[in-house]
Formats: sequence, C-alpha cells, structure tokens
Amino acid sequence: MEFQRIKGALVLNQWLGYFFLVHVFFAVSLGRIYVIAPDEVAYISTFNQVYTLPMSTVAQSESGWITAPTVFLWIVYFPAKVLNMTGVPDYLSVRILSILITSLSLYIFLNIQKGSQFASKFSKVITFAVFFIPSIFLWSSIGLRESFIIAELAVFMAGFNFLMKGRNRKGILLLFIGSYGLVSTKNYLWACLIVTLILCSIVFLIQGSKRRQMIIFIIAGFIAPLIAFAATTSPYALNFILHSNISEVGARSGDSITQVYVDSSGAESAKGSCSGSGRVSTSTKQLITFHGDSTMVALHCYITDNPEALFTKISKVIHLDRKIQSSWEGKVAQALANRDNSVGSDDSSLNEHILEPGKMARPWTLIWPAFIFLFGPFPFIGDPGIVTFISSLESPLWWVFYAIVIFQFVRFRRINFLQDPQIFFTLVFLAGEIAFSALIEVNLGTSFRHRSILLVPLLFLYVRLAQRAEEQKDLKQKSV
Repeated sequence: MEFQRIKGALVLNQWLGYFFLVHVFFAVSLGRIYVIAPDEVAYISTFNQVYTLPMSTVAQSESGWITAPTVFLWIVYFPAKVLNMTGVPDYLSVRILSILITSLSLYIFLNIQKGSQFASKFSKVITFAVFFIPSIFLWSSIGLRESFIIAELAVFMAGFNFLMKGRNRKGILLLFIGSYGLVSTKNYLWACLIVTLILCSIVFLIQGSKRRQMIIFIIAGFIAPLIAFAATTSPYALNFILHSNISEVGARSGDSITQVYVDSSGAESAKGSCSGSGRVSTSTKQLITFHGDSTMVALHCYITDNPEALFTKISKVIHLDRKIQSSWEGKVAQALANRDNSVGSDDSSLNEHILEPGKMARPWTLIWPAFIFLFGPFPFIGDPGIVTFISSLESPLWWVFYAIVIFQFVRFRRINFLQDPQIFFTLVFLAGEIAFSALIEVNLGTSFRHRSILLVPLLFLYVRLAQRAEEQKDLKQKSV
C-alpha cells in the first residue's frame, strides 16, 4: 500500500512537471509578442514599477490591478521578481509565475481526488484535460489575471473542503488566502463569492447543520479578508470600488475599434500594409477603421513588421500567416469599397462582436446573454473573422465539459447533493457568476476570455460529487 502511494505521488509529480514545462515552452516561444493579449503590456508595466515606487503610489493604475493593494502585489509578484533579478526577462518572469500558480491549481484538484475510490484514472485525465482547453492554456501561460483568479478560487474551494472535513487550521488559512487574493484581484467576482457565502451560511445555519463550520466559514472567508483588504488597500482603490456601478459597466460600448493606414494605390490596393511598417507612401495612405477583428489586425501587423520573429516563423510553418493575410485582404477590400472606409466583423446574431447585456430590472433578459457566454462563439456560423472562427472551434470542448459535469450529477444522483454545503455553495456561485457575466459582458472577445473562470466551480463540482458519494458510502458502512 505504501509503495503504491509513493508510486502514485511520483507519477503525479511527473505529470505536473510535464504540465509546467509545456506551458513554459509555449511562453518562451511567444517571446515579446502581446498581440494575442495586448493588456499583458500593462501588467508587465505594473510588475516593473510596483517595487520601485512608494507604497502609496498606484503603480497599477493602467492595468487590471487598479484596486489591488501594493503589499498584495509585492507578495504575489515576489517569485517573478526573484527570477527577474537573476536575469530572466520581465515578461517571461511574469509568465512563469502565472504557470506556477496554474500548476498549483491543478495540484489542488488532483489532491482533493487523491485516495478516492471514485477518482479513477479517467477522472484524473479529465482534470488534466480541462486545463489544456486552448483558452485556459493560453491565459495561464501569459501575464494576465486569469491564472491568479483561477488559483484564488481553487484555494478558496480547497479551504472550504478542508474546513468541512474537520481540518480547521488548513481550511481557515486557505479560505483567508483565497478570499483576500480574490478581492484584491477582481472585486466584483469576490462580491459574487461573498453573497453566495452568506446565503449558503444562512441556509445551513437555519437547518442546524455544521453550525460551527459555517461560523468559521463566515469569519475566515469574509470578515477577516475584508478587514485585511481595507487595512492594506489605498483610498484611491476603495473609492473606485465604492463608486463602481453594475449598470454603468453593462452600458459601456462593446465595440473594439482599430484604425490603420493602408496603401490604396494601384493593383495592390486590396492588400494594404500597416502604417507602422514604414512602407506606406504618404500620398497614397488611406485610414480605414475595423470594428472588431482587433486581434487579426494586430497579428497581421506583427507578422508584417517582424518577419524574423520566432512567432512569425511558427505561423508560416502552420500556414497561419496565409489565413491571416487572406482575412486581412478581404477586410481591407471591403473597407476601401465603403464610403466611410470602415468594415465590421460580423452581423450574425450569434457571433456579433458587440454583445447586448441583460438588465437587472428585467431578469428574463439575462437568458440570451448567459447562453452566449456559456456556449459561444459558435463554429461555422456567419463570417466572424479568422480569430473568432479559431476561438469558436474551442466551444465544443466546453460543451463536452458541461456534459461531463452534468453526467456526474446523474451518476451520483442519490447522494442528496443539495444537503452538502460545498456543492450547494458551488452551484449558487456558478449561477451567480453566469448571471453577473450576462449583466456586464458587452464584447464577445472579452466574454470568451472571462469564461475561463468557470473552470474552477465546474471542476470542483465534478470532483466534489465523487468525494461526496464516497463519504456517503463510508457512513452507510459504519452504520451497518
């Protein structure tokens, strides 16, 4: 038995090592290319400034870390800072940190499964596989916030799991770390988490079930992290949070506009070129406007301006450059044919890049935006552009993942899962996250990226249902 446990641990560590190395190879291969996620530049800028500026200075004002306490950033970026001081480039240091904490998230789920009779090899393969969904793989390999959010939610869920199993010290610590990290990273998602926490606690306190754990849950998951955040954040950040308005967020424009100069002279007019390449004559320049397709434009310009870059060479090997060039030429031709020199991405009701969010006062209006958030973009519908088309090919993987989680409910339908605080909490949080996204998502690309956060509650449900079934089985055996 001991030998089997050691062997299992070695195999697990080996697979985690492969997971880490594959991500690092991808991050290195990208090099200093930010066209896939332009926001990464701002996060790297925050990383470079946060250790050099006074603590009261908001070094993160241009990035998504706008409400994060400086002390929090000092702590979470410390491993990346150590790497950077040893000579690793700033962008790669931040990416390796993202990969490390994503590997931690994967380890947490595998650790919850460890020792379970219902956690077959197939279950562990599923856990590994969902982390290789292309968008999850991408966002966890670059320096955005998604990897932090995934890790914070995973740590919080693991803390709740430990608490319910009577391992209070570890549970309290993980609940606090996950909650404090999330409020520092994405406060509106934390608000959704806390509303769920309070609702779950009230339900189970009224039932008289696990009262001591529920009280600890409230203190460690809500009150203590809130106090710590208020004590460490800046007045600027607090003011920003307190004056945020969901209605205003949902009312903003979802249009992504990119303007470039192209060469419209002679027979090459449909091809064009980026104004930054230095090959456009001032006498033949035409300013065209892209509505949507910002990633396609950025990729075309990068490949045009950086012919010797590793990413460009890889794109040529897999013929991605041809696809991008073909899409570029078609869009430029359409723009030049229009009076206003502009071109849209797609007017399909399913794959249009501008989304219409629902309204809180009319709950039924959330149904369609939630459907788009969960299942879009849709493959082989309309002409959404090369990047959206590539993204749409991932959607069926999410549909399969949803089906696997639903099948897990069917498989363990007799375990009274609604009486389990962890499953009840995760279901309510998942519903709240989907509803919130239906209220605020106004751009298809952003919605596609934010869907990656669903990974944690969905995977936790998949893992916890099997764990709950085993606990119920053990109780029956003891009662016999």
